[in-house]
Amino acid sequence: MTLFILGGVTPAICEIWLKKKYSSKQEYQSFIHNIRNPRHPIAWYLFTVGLAFTVCFLPTLWGGAAMENPLYLALIEFPIMIIGGGLEEIGWRGYLQPTLQKKWSSFISTLIVGGIWAIWHLPLWFVVGSNQMSMNFLWFTLSALALSFLLTVIYTLTNSILLCIIFHALINSFWDVYIPNTNVLSAFLSLLFALFIFVVFETYHKKNRIKGKRHALFR
Repeated sequence: MTLFILGGVTPAICEIWLKKKYSSKQEYQSFIHNIRNPRHPIAWYLFTVGLAFTVCFLPTLWGGAAMENPLYLALIEFPIMIIGGGLEEIGWRGYLQPTLQKKWSSFISTLIVGGIWAIWHLPLWFVVGSNQMSMNFLWFTLSALALSFLLTVIYTLTNSILLCIIFHALINSFWDVYIPNTNVLSAFLSLLFALFIFVVFETYHKKNRIKGKRHALFR
């Protein structure tokens, strides 16, 4: 349990410290405000919840997961999963992803963050009694990459660390309802779904940016 909690909060603590040490006071305050700020359009919350539910439910259609607990369990576990996973997003999407995207594309940056995210959890495979001991690590890595692409979409769309925290916590909660069988093929299909969402969003986002530039030129 201690390692589980430490794994969930350490990325957040480290990145808040890095932001405070190497950013201006205004940048740091803006960063903290982003984490705390709940004032977002209701559509963004619905999109975040719907996407988390969909990516956990979809594998049941091809035998990659099974509904083994009532849906209300996810609501009960959600506050716990904020600490046991959600707060990691302060580090992953709140700091690391934007930093990487200053040098690389969102696609490459997402691959790097997803890979680091998977490796970060690797010690849990050596903890006796942990859920990870029964998991296929390749399944987990592919799943981490899939979720990373979806989180990139959420963060790019909303610019909200809080919504990324909520998404991560929802994934952990829904996985205790729609329990995955850690089949590698199932994770690969989930990754394809995530890539489809990512490509569609990036195409739409790029077109909007081009339109915005054109409008700016003719003002």
